Amino acid sequence: MDLVIGARSALFAPLPELGLIIVDEEHDSAYVQEERRGGPHYQARDVAVVRAKMEKAVVVLGSGTPSVQSFQNSITGRYHLLLMPDRVEKRPLPEVEIVDMKGLKNAYGKDEMLSPILRKAIDENLMGGSQSILFLNRRGFHRLYLCRACGQSISCPNCDVALTFHLNEDRLICHYCGFNSGTKVKCSSCGGGNLKPYGFGTEKLEHELNTLFPTARISRMDADSTRKKGAALQILKKFGRHETDILVGTQMITKGYDFPNVTVVGVISADLSLSFPDFRAGERTFQLLSQVAGRAGRGDQKGRVIIQTFNPDHYVIRAAMAHDFHSFFDTEKGLREQLGYPPFSNLACLRLQGDSKKMTEEAVYQLSSNLRAILRRWPKRGKEIQVLGPVEAPISRLKGKHRWQLLVKSRSVSLLRHLLIEVERSSLKALRSRGVHLVSDVDPYDML
Repeated sequence: MDLVIGARSALFAPLPELGLIIVDEEHDSAYVQEERRGGPHYQARDVAVVRAKMEKAVVVLGSGTPSVQSFQNSITGRYHLLLMPDRVEKRPLPEVEIVDMKGLKNAYGKDEMLSPILRKAIDENLMGGSQSILFLNRRGFHRLYLCRACGQSISCPNCDVALTFHLNEDRLICHYCGFNSGTKVKCSSCGGGNLKPYGFGTEKLEHELNTLFPTARISRMDADSTRKKGAALQILKKFGRHETDILVGTQMITKGYDFPNVTVVGVISADLSLSFPDFRAGERTFQLLSQVAGRAGRGDQKGRVIIQTFNPDHYVIRAAMAHDFHSFFDTEKGLREQLGYPPFSNLACLRLQGDSKKMTEEAVYQLSSNLRAILRRWPKRGKEIQVLGPVEAPISRLKGKHRWQLLVKSRSVSLLRHLLIEVERSSLKALRSRGVHLVSDVDPYDML
């Protein structure tokens, strides 16, 4: 065997004379193998680097929007930086416009889904025979149902998240555990049955586009429309053959697709991923915006990107508008350096989950006490480690499990590793007796 092409598991292929590993789109979070999917935790990009070192091979990490950690490694000399500053055939980058959505209302006084500028651009594109892509990183029709009496949202009984309404199924669905129910439900807080739908996702956006542009051929690409085997490929093939005028989708459509006839890209809610409780929220948002913007103007016609946002002056939005990775990186680097987040420290998330809320809470405080006791026994090195928490996880209950977590920072990876081994050794027995499971996630990519 001379060549292996595959997903992250391809890194473990038994090649006797490995000379080269290429990790395409190295920034993509899909390279992270998480425990809930089965098997060990690992970041495939980092595994590639380690295996290449073991086999004395070359590893190439490719990306148009490199991760902050990889780019910092190129600055410090750990990696060698190779730049490709121009597009194919030196085509110009698309023109990017920012639309401030604050105060934009329709004739009925409701928030606009599509700004007048974006509507006009799509209309002109349709008349000119070109294609458009609209990116909204939220699926479903209505984001949540609110009780008009008390304001509580209708939530999943297994997870600490609101149920999303899907029009095609006429169901309320949890996007984490798959729980679903009909829409004729009562508020669990006050028992009221007068509910108000709020927010929107790709399904509602598709519905709105069909109303605004009744003659346009519109397709939607998200986790709901691509459940059947081969569905995603068929959607992309139709778009590539220009049997679709407008493609609506989630981050699935931000990948490196090459559609020369796409001249308008619209980003519907650029702020969605900025609000995540995760130190990588800015990085992920910049990558998403840059990647989806790159779908415009790949042919002979110049591209145009319209970003709708409620935070037009945010450094991430401004950097994406200017196609300026270095500006984004410099700001992001400064913030992370001040706060001691990777790549300027090593981070571990100690997450506890259990069936009993009381037992899980008791267990995490006991774990916190054990951890700090260990650090006190290390009078010198212990001061090099910072412990944050314990706190409930942002999603405090997932698939019926109550979740708490601690964050541990250390500039020394070997010291952090030694601490985690010591903590697990001294705590696992007590955790098991409470029916609580500990997951030690080093360099976590999922902070929820």
